[in-house]
Amino acid sequence: MSTVTFENVYHGESPDLGKLRFNAAGFGWKSYASEENEPVTYSGADAGHEAGDRRVGFDGFKREDHDKVKRTLDEFFNVKLETRDISLKGWNWGKADVQGNEIAFQVQGRPSFEIPLSWVANSNIAGKNEVALEFNPPPKINGSGGATARAPDELVEMRFYVPGKSVKKGGEGGDEGEDAEDEEVEVDEDGNEVSAAEAMHNLIKERADIGQVVGDSIVVFEDVLVLTPRGRFSLEFFQDSLRLVGKSTDYRVPFTSIHRIFLLPKVDDLHVQLVLGLDPPIRQGATRYPFLVAQWPKDEEVDAELNLSDEDIARFPDLQRKYEAPTFQVISRVLKSLTGKRVTPPGSFRNAQGLQGIKANVKATQGELYFLDKGLIFIAKQPILIDFSKTESISFSRVGGGIASAKTFDMRVVSKSEVADHVFSAISKEEVAPISAFLTSKNVRLKNEMDDEVAALIDVDDVDMGSDEDDEDASIESEDDKRGKKGKGKGKGADKARVKAAADDDDDESGEWGDFDAARVCSTKSAVVCIRHQASGESGAASDASDPMMEEIRRRAAGKKKKGKEESDSEGKPKKKKAKTDED
Repeated sequence: MSTVTFENVYHGESPDLGKLRFNAAGFGWKSYASEENEPVTYSGADAGHEAGDRRVGFDGFKREDHDKVKRTLDEFFNVKLETRDISLKGWNWGKADVQGNEIAFQVQGRPSFEIPLSWVANSNIAGKNEVALEFNPPPKINGSGGATARAPDELVEMRFYVPGKSVKKGGEGGDEGEDAEDEEVEVDEDGNEVSAAEAMHNLIKERADIGQVVGDSIVVFEDVLVLTPRGRFSLEFFQDSLRLVGKSTDYRVPFTSIHRIFLLPKVDDLHVQLVLGLDPPIRQGATRYPFLVAQWPKDEEVDAELNLSDEDIARFPDLQRKYEAPTFQVISRVLKSLTGKRVTPPGSFRNAQGLQGIKANVKATQGELYFLDKGLIFIAKQPILIDFSKTESISFSRVGGGIASAKTFDMRVVSKSEVADHVFSAISKEEVAPISAFLTSKNVRLKNEMDDEVAALIDVDDVDMGSDEDDEDASIESEDDKRGKKGKGKGKGADKARVKAAADDDDDESGEWGDFDAARVCSTKSAVVCIRHQASGESGAASDASDPMMEEIRRRAAGKKKKGKEESDSEGKPKKKKAKTDED
């Protein structure tokens, strides 16, 4: 038997099928999909227990090939094939053990499932007795037309509840058997007892190569304030990833998941923010963070020297060995060189004070809104990025009370897709002109709904804006009709005297609008007219004449009066308001 071949076999974590071939010197596997690539080969010494912690898995054998595999291993490598029963109980409690390069979960001494440590992207202590594992996204699968897409379902996180203390037993720790009480409890360098969860977490970090030491990193920046996710972290740069090390939480961010980099000054003009757009986002429990936001004082400087050889530095463009500059500049330049991504600065927008951002709210969350050359970005606990190319229109609308008291406005961004609109509120009214000018220069469709709201507030449909003389004549005439019905002409001299007295009182008014008119207007729906009049005080018509709002009211009132008079003349019966007499 010189060579034995098995078809349609999977190798390790590869999603591709291939052929597995054995001979006396060793064995090898080659994928069907990559004929040009060299096969993965192993020597005969790798088969059996002599391989130590190095474990290689092959899957997909047919059931009838069991005896054939058993004879092949015995003949070529003198290795006995062992058969293990898998636990099919479906229990979620058992024992998790790190074996070689895998995490094995056993139920009643039988393996239930195994997790390759190469899948683990990060490990954290969640609570006192929980170990939270985050997994690397699986490789993309080929779709129709050669396109790539992610699988519909992905395992992104798993948590193990590991109670008790860690005991010294073969260096593995985390033993929860019945003899655990008789073992010596493991302690750390400070003499504190190590929990079983912490021991498992440390072992996974060591075996999964996610706990690199500082000496292996390119450069480290200590005590960095990170706003999203909130906390202070050390930023450790490696050639292929960025690691955030906190007191209780670590995050590993591969450079391949960073798709956008923004460098934005805060509105206070004292700090600078670095924003990283992540896909896939980092996770903490059920919370997803698609953006990472860090902040530094504008005048903070740092001296940094990169731990790279001359050959490594030559591989990255614009990368220097030493930096002596503000911290935000050094970090942004290192990120740009290592990731190959462009750092996006703020656009040409300037607010009313000459700064590059404005304060705004999204619902109850306060943040800062920046206008970039190709979109908007709102920096808060959960940043929002909006692309102009995906925006249908942007409209302004007023919030708050009347015209005189409104100091802020809303900005609604309508998306072309079915995603809900974004509303930014509490923006200072003085920013309308700078924002309008900038968005117009970017060919963004604008709609100012504040003009329509002003017109609605000064609409005189529900207010009779006729002249004072017409109202008084109608009142006197109605009184005359009433008295005429009672006395058939009696007391006409007294009525004429009352008419003359009313005319004299009207002439004594200091302004165009009398006290009676103010009360009448205040009782209508257009309360803003009353507010404007009362604010005028004794200045009367002189102050109103210079007010464009009052000019607009008079113009509309004159138009309605003329229209009403024409309708009355055409019908032959002029319409008069029913007014109360002095006796009423």
